[in-house]
Amino acid sequence: MQAMAADLGRFPPQGPFYPPPAVVRVYNWTGCYLGAQLGGAFAENHLNGQLTTNAGVDPNNNNTPLSLITVIDQNAGSTAVIAGGQGGCDLQFAGNWVIGAQLDGAWTHLSGSGAFTSSAGLPEQGSINASANTLILANILATATGRLGYAVNFDQIAGLFYLKGGAAFVNFDTNNITGQTSTKTCADNPFNPAKGCQSFDTQNNPFNFNAPSGGRWGWTFGLGTEWVVDGNWSIFGEWDYLNFGTRSVTFTDPNSGSSQLSVKQSINELKLGINYRFGNPLPGQYP
Repeated sequence: MQAMAADLGRFPPQGPFYPPPAVVRVYNWTGCYLGAQLGGAFAENHLNGQLTTNAGVDPNNNNTPLSLITVIDQNAGSTAVIAGGQGGCDLQFAGNWVIGAQLDGAWTHLSGSGAFTSSAGLPEQGSINASANTLILANILATATGRLGYAVNFDQIAGLFYLKGGAAFVNFDTNNITGQTSTKTCADNPFNPAKGCQSFDTQNNPFNFNAPSGGRWGWTFGLGTEWVVDGNWSIFGEWDYLNFGTRSVTFTDPNSGSSQLSVKQSINELKLGINYRFGNPLPGQYP
């Protein structure tokens, strides 16, 4: 009995066993990444101004050269797919806040088009009519931005909501306005309107106005969200607005000369993408 009592004193009864709490790993967004993107772009190209077009000659007035001042007020809008990539670095600080910098670039085929017409009467019986089409093609989009985000963790799911803003760039491959004037002049009795005009002569004169291709800088603002899917991999969705302001553009035709137009351009982007983040993406844990 004494031996049993001694044994019980040395080994008191154990309470119920509780496993240690599970370790919850907290995603940390600090680090650099590279990725790819795919989406759509929606462009607006507002043109305002006047084109002075060659409309041939007036045979009823000593072959006087004729011109038609064509007033433009239109939006050569377009929609296209964009595909490209992005890279950047982030720093998580003060708990859940994240700041970072990013560069991205994409190829596209934003071919904006619009049509317009114009007409004018001639002193002698006749008229001048013009019809034209505008083509503005953007093929490269790029941004250099900073971003500020707030990180969230739901159990084992990590996400980031962010705003971004900075500089934007677009390259215009084509700035073109093509069409023709159709000039009708009276072929009989041009100086006796009372007798009327029984037949007309028609001259068709094509025109082709072009502006230099090249890049243009502007600004951008956007927002998005990014979610971890597997270790170093994450996916994101984003909306960006790119504004390139209003500028005066010179359009030149070999026969009609040069005309100045005011061109206002902006682009909206919607895109989805994937990123690979380098290094250890899960350095923190609790409790």
